[in-house]
Amino acid sequence: MFVLGVFTGLVDKFPLGAVVNKGLTVRGAQMHGQRYVPMLLERLAAGELRTSHLATHTVSLDEAPKAYDMFKHKTDGCVRAVIRPGS
Repeated sequence: MFVLGVFTGLVDKFPLGAVVNKGLTVRGAQMHGQRYVPMLLERLAAGELRTSHLATHTVSLDEAPKAYDMFKHKTDGCVRAVIRPGS
């Protein structure tokens, strides 16, 4: 398991027992978001980066409960659902 991001402080209710029982190795690193996000947004706007492959399902806000259920139970190959209000 790898945690990437900008983080400060303590984590409450971290499932350490599950980590130990599964024999996971936990690593982490700081992400320099302020440095890279503007460049990434520019490349997205210019069409140089594609993100469509990151979402396996796109649903309307009315279908959000169904999307959460699909994700929770990993049905229909759901890895990541995007909920779009008004679609």
